[in-house]
Amino acid sequence: MQAQTIEIIKSTVPLLQQHGRQITDVFYERLFVEHPYLKNIFNMANQGKGEQSRALSDAVLAYAQNIDNVVALLPVVERIAHKHTSLGVQPKHYALVGECLLAAIQQVLSLPDDHPALTAWAEAYWLLADVFINAEKNIYRDSQQQEGGWSGYRDFYIDRIVDETPEVKSFYFKALDLESVPSFSGGQYVGVRVRPDGAEHFQVRQYSLSKKGELRISVKAEPQGLVSNYLHACQVGDAVSLQAPTGVFTLQKNCPKHIFIAGGVGITPMMSMLEQAIDEGAQPDDLLFIQCAKDEDHQIFQHDLKALKSQHGFHHKLCFENSNTGDHQGYLNRDVIATWIEALGFCADNAQVYFCGPKSFMAVLNQFFLELGFAKADIHYEVFGPSTSL
Repeated sequence: MQAQTIEIIKSTVPLLQQHGRQITDVFYERLFVEHPYLKNIFNMANQGKGEQSRALSDAVLAYAQNIDNVVALLPVVERIAHKHTSLGVQPKHYALVGECLLAAIQQVLSLPDDHPALTAWAEAYWLLADVFINAEKNIYRDSQQQEGGWSGYRDFYIDRIVDETPEVKSFYFKALDLESVPSFSGGQYVGVRVRPDGAEHFQVRQYSLSKKGELRISVKAEPQGLVSNYLHACQVGDAVSLQAPTGVFTLQKNCPKHIFIAGGVGITPMMSMLEQAIDEGAQPDDLLFIQCAKDEDHQIFQHDLKALKSQHGFHHKLCFENSNTGDHQGYLNRDVIATWIEALGFCADNAQVYFCGPKSFMAVLNQFFLELGFAKADIHYEVFGPSTSL
């Protein structure tokens, strides 16, 4: 990137801090007016809540702030590229996005057509777009080249449905063509595309694969969840379309011990990661699995966990908000975590930490482990929805 471009982009940081959210709001409004078919790709529920616009505003600002050190953003780029492939994003979409984003910047900041900031942002946008396009091309290729792999949407049917709790059901999928499916890493997810009755557009959501070696997702019926409630009304034999397994929230192989913390339905990626660690020979004393739930009735996978613990003997702690039958009652706090990990021989020098659950839950855990001396690089989490930091 030209030095002059870098300087101009850096000079726009204060403007983005002040007007970034307005720019991304205008961008999305313009994008869907000019290209309404993209509503088949984007999660319109997140659009309604403003979450996607907020995430994009944060991403654009982060890009500007790190424009002279783009390498620092590569882990975030990798995470978003995997999310894009689960949605079916293609290279042609980047031209549409770029055109509407530059138009939004020009409109909100009242810039003339030949303003240097527009020229600089066009150059910066296409540099980053090319990075995404190449990364996503590689992900699609790798998914297709795996044994049983595919690229794009593939048709599946629901082979089995299991009630896990009053709010959560597990769905087991089999390929409609009866061909094999690829292996995947614990913690990865699939893009699920359905079209609920009366819906104007296809709806795509990402769901973690909750059982190692099987295409199983476990879904909580959310009060206003269009897709989650649609799935809960499905029957065995009903069809869905899936993108190939993807995602970077996976088991780290460079550390002997692993701490998993699950909040509510956030247990879904944790479960497959735990099973993978066991399958790959992790010692029982090297695994700590902490599950947080409202009470026993809302403890997801309790039978699976009991069976795994009986066979493999890893450390399992239960934290119930409204029951005293677990190892801790109330919200999980730093003192409880510190006591457990110290007593069991886990520390910042020998363990990786993984957690998933509501964003507020993860933000608190992230702060706890930083205060306990864990490095950011050793703390891993998965956000359901737009990719944002904690």
